[in-house]
Amino acid sequence: MFDAVLVLCTGNICRSPYAEAKLKQVFPKKQIQSAGIGALEGHSADAMGQQLAEQRGVDLSAHVARQVDRRLVNTSDIIIVMDDSHLKGLFRKYPEARGKTFKLAKWLGDKNIGDPYQKSAEFFGIVFDEIDKAVASWQGKL
Repeated sequence: MFDAVLVLCTGNICRSPYAEAKLKQVFPKKQIQSAGIGALEGHSADAMGQQLAEQRGVDLSAHVARQVDRRLVNTSDIIIVMDDSHLKGLFRKYPEARGKTFKLAKWLGDKNIGDPYQKSAEFFGIVFDEIDKAVASWQGKL
């Protein structure tokens, strides 16, 4: 099926690192990476996100943000994004990503997953809950 999975968000410090780690837990034999459409390159995962992820058994301490590039797009079997703006931005720069790019919450009504950057711990928790549910919805589809 799909062995090389790329997960994208905006800065690659909140949603996509957490989704990458959760997908790795659920699909340990897949090659799963994350990047950002407007990455804060070289930054670690958001401190609040790291703390809340750790409480959920997810370690983001080694994460380093990076920018999506053509090599990542072309070597991925499937690309998973968080919201409609990521689809538009990705397709504008990499039209070859069409046909293999989907929202993480595709199987949950294709909804957008909000950005918790610089928001409250409560909002981070809500976003991480949505990511957990969305990741679980991909079982049997990857």
